[in-house]
Amino acid sequence: LQDLACATEIAKILNFSLIRCLLASIMALECMGLCTTAMSGTYELLYWPVTALGEPIRLACALGGLDLKDTTPRTDEKFQERKLSLGPYGASGQVPIFILPDGTSMCQSRAILKYLGHVVSYGGSPLYPTDALAAYKADELIELCEDMRSPIYPSFSIKDQKEKEAMRQGLFAPEGKSTKWLKVLDEELGKDPMTTPTIGNIYAFCIVNMFRPPTFLDGLNDADIIDGYENVKKHHNWVANLPEVKALYEGREDRKAFWPIA
Repeated sequence: LQDLACATEIAKILNFSLIRCLLASIMALECMGLCTTAMSGTYELLYWPVTALGEPIRLACALGGLDLKDTTPRTDEKFQERKLSLGPYGASGQVPIFILPDGTSMCQSRAILKYLGHVVSYGGSPLYPTDALAAYKADELIELCEDMRSPIYPSFSIKDQKEKEAMRQGLFAPEGKSTKWLKVLDEELGKDPMTTPTIGNIYAFCIVNMFRPPTFLDGLNDADIIDGYENVKKHHNWVANLPEVKALYEGREDRKAFWPIA
């Protein structure tokens, strides 16, 4: 009987230890973001009917298989009213605005993309890597694209059309301000394994294509900025040929820049 009682106590201790180990493992997974999943239901994006900063969000949702309602002024006559009422910043707000199924409203495009990166997985891997170095590389691609994109801002305030178009074309001239960063991006993409897409790959794909014809940016429809940048082209075709990406843009003439390059 004493042996049986002793064995029972040992079993209790082992079971308790096992439970503690399981709980610790679950907590560790949660800390790494591996247990976070996207909410079920319909998400909504409020943005203009162009690519720009809304497109990475659209693409991340497509890769994650999320049900997305893509709302623009063309699809909702109360777009401006809803923008003011739903935006987290009120009258000071801007688009994109991203609405979760539970009604939570989000702003700031790259913050939204990072949120999606935490809750959306592709091929079993989160779009925002849990490994610190891999996460850095994803963030680095995003920041490089911002360095390439930001010089275009002043062009939106230029009233003369010819002057505006000339300014934009100059950005991608051989010594242009955006060309400088396109060259760096090409070098960095040459180091990318291109095996599992991250939010960095999504952002690079979308922002580069924002400058390629057909584009809403007047002055940039006569030449393809990635001609001569083989790593950028390779990266483009890798992302463009993912089944979910091909399905998203199939037949979309206004998104022809997002099709695979022959």
